[in-house]
Parts: sequence; structure tokens; C-alpha cells
Amino acid sequence: MKKLIFFKVILLCLSLNLYASSTNIKNAHAIGIFDENGNGENVQHTRKTKADYNGTCFTKIVVIGKFYHTKPEVYIGNSKGYFQKSKSIYNKRKIKIGEVLTYQHFNVSSGYINVKIDNKTYDFKVFVK
Repeated sequence: MKKLIFFKVILLCLSLNLYASSTNIKNAHAIGIFDENGNGENVQHTRKTKADYNGTCFTKIVVIGKFYHTKPEVYIGNSKGYFQKSKSIYNKRKIKIGEVLTYQHFNVSSGYINVKIDNKTYDFKVFVK
């Protein structure tokens, strides 16, 4: 009897931990990069940016799915992005399917845009000059 109760408690704890850390993310990609003046470009289907974005710049990423309590981490080379704002994306039935997130980066020199959620890399293809 004690073994059965112990087994149920362990099973309950394990299932709660797995449910709490689960996410339902379909994909996450960088969609744009902008400088302080608002000049920018779409980086969805490119490998390298056309302009130089040294200093302070902003990146926009889109996350399709639900990411609950975690926030994506965005890096350009060694420069970490700081979350600024988000905007929800809805389908034609007004169901939320994702979010567009804006991040601000300081002291950018050059490097790849790296989008991570829970230490899993979702986008690492665009090189920023």
C-alpha cells in the first residue's frame, strides 16, 4: 500500500513538472532589423543585411504558438536584446496564433541574429554587418 501511494506521488510530481515547462511553439523567426532612425529592412529571406547596424538597433521577431512563461532571447553577435514591446497576431476567426516581439540591442558590431527559447535555437541564419 505504501509503495502504491509513493508511486502515485512521484507520478503526480513528474506530470506537473512536465506540464509546467511545456511550450507549444511552432516556429520563431527574425523578420526585421531597424536602426534608431527607423530605417530598416526585411530579413525574412536573406542571409546578410544590406546596411550596417553598428551601435543601437532594434529587431522584430515573430513567434507562432504559445510560449507561456518564457520569453525568447535574441542576440546579435554578443549583444543581447532587451524586450521592448509585443503585438499579438490573430487569425481570421480572431484566435491568437502568435506574437510579434520587438527587442532593442546596444553596442552591436556584427554577428548573426540568434533567436532562442528555452535554450533551443529557432533562427540563426541572418548575418548583420
